[in-house]
Amino acid sequence: MFDWVGLLLKVVYYYGHLIGLSNFEFEWTGRVFKTRRSALYAIAIDVILVILIVLQISKPTEFNLIFGKANKLHHYVIIIVFGLRVVAGLSTVFIRWSRRKQMMLLAKKVLGVFLKNPHLRKISRWGILIKVTIAIVTDLLQMAINWNALGYAKANQTILMALQFWVSAIVNLAVAQRYLLTLFVRAHYHLLNTELRQVIKESRMLSYHPQRRGAFMTRCCSLADQVESIAKFQSELQSIVNQLDEVFGIQGLMVYFGYYIFSIATAYITYSILKNGHENLELSVTSMILSFTWCFFYFLDAILNLFNTLNLLEDHTKMIRLLEERTLFAFTLDVRLEQSVNFIQLQLIRNPFKMEIMKFFPITRSSTTAMFGSLITHSIFLIQYDMEYF
Repeated sequence: MFDWVGLLLKVVYYYGHLIGLSNFEFEWTGRVFKTRRSALYAIAIDVILVILIVLQISKPTEFNLIFGKANKLHHYVIIIVFGLRVVAGLSTVFIRWSRRKQMMLLAKKVLGVFLKNPHLRKISRWGILIKVTIAIVTDLLQMAINWNALGYAKANQTILMALQFWVSAIVNLAVAQRYLLTLFVRAHYHLLNTELRQVIKESRMLSYHPQRRGAFMTRCCSLADQVESIAKFQSELQSIVNQLDEVFGIQGLMVYFGYYIFSIATAYITYSILKNGHENLELSVTSMILSFTWCFFYFLDAILNLFNTLNLLEDHTKMIRLLEERTLFAFTLDVRLEQSVNFIQLQLIRNPFKMEIMKFFPITRSSTTAMFGSLITHSIFLIQYDMEYF
């Protein structure tokens, strides 16, 4: 049977090397290693990127790539959005070099977990397909927008558009890699919860209907081994998530801040088009359709990343709730099985499962709701400023 999931993962892997994001190699057998070829290529690509950005910054640039006519506030918004994108791309590249060893250790851990459970690929196949499809469509639409703007762009603007696509590709792929790592952790949690649910169900039945002493003890010991194995794998998964937050911390901060600013900018630009009309802004219908289509897939990708993280937190909460069912057991279980269940409960209490950005911005449903409220507020402030002064 054709392994299309493996093909998509290989495409993501080689694409990361192509654009200069990946600076080490690994094999699906679990081996993670450095090579001179990949290091030199990544260094060359990243140096070229930095040189082009410096050259572009040193020259005066017109930002009317989509709008033929824009006011000062439009210019400021576009410059801020583009500047944040460049900073996010450069910080991503810098982190990949400064934390190269941590990234390799993280890759080795994830591959180890992946190899222990071959079913992970089957469980997460649709999540991989949807993510890769949206990422490809987003990059192709941005390429189409840049190609459409080439008709009236100057020479220095051509370099600017190429840089914009390059930096966006780096950021988007880094976000996609984080998504895939989180997706694999979620898939493993799904397997652990399924196994734990079966263990809890059987333990509850044994507690009320003890069998012959020998068979009863043997079954309790087997269940205790399963609980200890679940506790071990859960600890490994939480270690991966903690290391993931540590390695991607600065990048995550820049990406989330970029989503925030771009959302406000999109709301303001949409208001400007409705207020002035695309003819007065000298915005072509093709550019407008391409831009709004790209925005749709861009925000769809952001929502997909967000819910992937929130669903992982919910999977962990399900594990805690399953363990709370031990209060329904009768007092006839083996001591070792009781101790195993107590141990995993204490493990989850001592090491609470959190997903944070730089250890000061937690990713939860309440914090996400607060962020959306803040987005609406600041969008209204920007629109009011435009209404008063422009």
